[in-house]
Amino acid sequence: MAVKQVYQREIVEVPFVLPDGKILPHPALVISCDELQNVESGLFYAVLVSSKNINPNLTIPIRSEWLSSSLPKASYFVTHIVNPFNVDDVISRHNCFLRNPYFDQVVDKVIANIIDGDW
Repeated sequence: MAVKQVYQREIVEVPFVLPDGKILPHPALVISCDELQNVESGLFYAVLVSSKNINPNLTIPIRSEWLSSSLPKASYFVTHIVNPFNVDDVISRHNCFLRNPYFDQVVDKVIANIIDGDW
């Protein structure tokens, strides 16, 4: 069954283009507002979730209590890697959402790392 919509704060699996050019299925946190998908034919933005903590000053460790359901292994929000996707790209959904105010912390770190360069 094709995915018709994803939601802000949802963790979905998508084919993520990594900095080295490889494309691998990865979990990702939807950070764009829900309305963007309606205005731009399914477009949404998501930040990479990885089990590797390659640049600790650019990642946020994910705590299980931050999520509506747990991830299978220790993971990190990789706050400097944000890609656009279409809902057609979604490989799977697991009914996993990031709770507030943790979502705001992730978005603030994305802005700090990408826009402000505060790292």
